[in-house]
Amino acid sequence: MRSKTIAAMLLAAGLPAVSVAAEETATDEGSEVSKWSGDIGVGLLFKRGNTNSDSTNANVNMARDSALWRHTFKADANNEKEEDPDTEEYNRTDENYFASYKLDRKLGEDAKNYLFNVLTYQKDNFSGYHYEASYAIGVGRRWIDSDLQTLDAEIGPGYRVKCLEPQDTYMSCHDAEEDAIARIGIKYELKVSDNTTFKEDFSTEVGDDGADTRAETSLTTAINSRFALRLRHLLENDSSAPAGTKETDHTFSVGVVYTLQ
Repeated sequence: MRSKTIAAMLLAAGLPAVSVAAEETATDEGSEVSKWSGDIGVGLLFKRGNTNSDSTNANVNMARDSALWRHTFKADANNEKEEDPDTEEYNRTDENYFASYKLDRKLGEDAKNYLFNVLTYQKDNFSGYHYEASYAIGVGRRWIDSDLQTLDAEIGPGYRVKCLEPQDTYMSCHDAEEDAIARIGIKYELKVSDNTTFKEDFSTEVGDDGADTRAETSLTTAINSRFALRLRHLLENDSSAPAGTKETDHTFSVGVVYTLQ
């Protein structure tokens, strides 16, 4: 099967964006235009003693919600270095980057049903792949929508590319695994108290080459109007991981979050 480039996938995902922007501007004309909001989280861990290691992780969550359209952007970065006791040199033991953009088109007067399209890209230097990318479209529904909690569930078809190592560039691939997928997503948010929020963001992509699952669980407690503390667990599973790599990765982090308003 011929390999498609990630650039082509980005272009395919971006084609409707022109009409989306124009229609959203027209829809919001004469009313208050929705703005982007979200947060940026950073976590640091330094260990000294029997084991010397430095770990950093950062994540960005951005959203924009208007009468007809809902935009969601997510990005994660994890990096870890550990000292070799024999050479006293620090070697990288973890390096993982993830980004996704999702666009929902709300339907009906109550706007609970929606059409979605989502693009994801992941670069994990210890996964056995040079990069992984996917694009999916489908339908979703907001089953719970209250001041206390929200619950979204969605399903749809898509396409996935896993570029095999080694490769010299990020935007092309000459040796890849490609397959059609079914994407299932569930997103739940609960306001535990005035200052604390629980979130669960789950998605899985199932195809002939196996299932890729990503589940992010977080508990965020506000310190003031701008800063908060966040406890976060990220599970990533590849049921068809390459030989020599594990199927499941767990990342636990505690960090400071800066809220963008």
